[in-house]
Amino acid sequence: MAWITALGSIAAAQASIQIGKYNAQMYSQQAAYQNAKALQQEEVYNQLDRPRLVKQQNRDYSNFFVQTLMGGVEVGTGSAYESLLEFQVNQKLDLDIADYNQTIDNIDLRNQSLMLEAKGKGEAFKGRALAGPEYIKAGASLLG
Repeated sequence: MAWITALGSIAAAQASIQIGKYNAQMYSQQAAYQNAKALQQEEVYNQLDRPRLVKQQNRDYSNFFVQTLMGGVEVGTGSAYESLLEFQVNQKLDLDIADYNQTIDNIDLRNQSLMLEAKGKGEAFKGRALAGPEYIKAGASLLG
């Protein structure tokens, strides 16, 4: 009868290992998805959003520049020049904020992928760790 207990313990050990491998693979796939998502969002920002923002800013600046000139104030006399300079500084700040936000979002997604990868490794280890006592139980039941 001891061999039946031993077989049960061996089966439980093997199941623990397989569950650990499955969970590790699942987390690895989720990590790969998060990483791909980060790469995709970065590419979309660099290829679509950022150029669109720069184009919009150039158009806005041109309109503001024409309005300033049509206002009859000479550029370089103080207030109009300062207004144009401030407008450009604010546009640059907006672009820097957009770049920063994209970078932070990208870092966040990559960190999530790394955390999922680490969680997967932990699950694989947990499966192996749970198998050890079951193998010991199997050996003890055969000896005792």
